[in-house]
Amino acid sequence: MTPICDRCYRPIDQGDHGLYLCPLQPRRAAAVRPDNIPGGVLIEHGICNDDGTPRRYDSYSAIDRACAEKGYRRWSEYYSEDRTKPAREQMEWQQSGEATRLRKQNEDKAREQTWAQGEQLRRARR
Repeated sequence: MTPICDRCYRPIDQGDHGLYLCPLQPRRAAAVRPDNIPGGVLIEHGICNDDGTPRRYDSYSAIDRACAEKGYRRWSEYYSEDRTKPAREQMEWQQSGEATRLRKQNEDKAREQTWAQGEQLRRARR
């Protein structure tokens, strides 16, 4: 009986096996965001104190609780570091096959219109 790899459950004599060699073994550990905020963050609007003074939060879960109490949504639910979510969705759509087909159709239409206008000018000059 051929020994079986305990990482990918395939026979040892087929392919490379071992730490970071198995074809089915994940290559990266999942990133985990820590809950605490080193030094805290001072929030002056929205979820500040009831009298309007700024409030310091030392964890993301405390910010989530304060947002839930006041009925707000966190800023990071709408914005990422570089662009808004709708803009990201639009960018992903622009890279899709559907967008590529529409872009090509529009270019073909523009080319046909330019050619037709050129023909009309040539006829008018004769």
